[in-house]
Amino acid sequence: MFITFEGMDGAGKTTQIRLLQERLEKAGERVAVTREPGGNALAEKIRALLLDPESEMDPLTEAYLYAAARAEHVRRVILPALQRGETVLCDRYLDSSLAYQGYGRGLGEETVRRINAQAVAGCLPDRTYLLRVPEEAAARRVGARGQRDRIESAGEAFLRRVEAGFCRLAEREPARILAVDASGTAEEIARRIAEDVAKLQTRETGKA
Repeated sequence: MFITFEGMDGAGKTTQIRLLQERLEKAGERVAVTREPGGNALAEKIRALLLDPESEMDPLTEAYLYAAARAEHVRRVILPALQRGETVLCDRYLDSSLAYQGYGRGLGEETVRRINAQAVAGCLPDRTYLLRVPEEAAARRVGARGQRDRIESAGEAFLRRVEAGFCRLAEREPARILAVDASGTAEEIARRIAEDVAKLQTRETGKA
């Protein structure tokens, strides 16, 4: 299975990925954990450029760089792991581009989908967990990390457009995207996600 985690910075994606990885591995599954932008050496170099607070770029350039990193990531990390029978847990994927560049930067969802069409090569998540927390809580968590990266520093209006974009995507694809209230304890959130993954696994086993 290919499972992605989305949401604003500070929503707790890293924690939930780690907790789900631990649960799945205890159950005997092979798990690959990765992230976007990044995932391999070349994509990580593109990540550094994209998140560098000193980098200045046009929104279209930004969208193409994210797609380039994704093309590398899909072909060299995600697809090979899936072909080996591993469950892939990914911190951000295509939905982030749709929300951040499509809605946040104003490029439009369809423009960003077209840019990424060949990059994803038809590799789409079986399930996406959209972690949602109050804006103030997310801001506190991001602030506690220290210096903000280029995207985190884009301003409140930009981040609100991104959040609205994520909500719109979830409304359009309820069969794939599960919005999760991430304001509770990490353990409570992890339990809900694990229960949903178990249901998905049962469904997939039934298909087989």
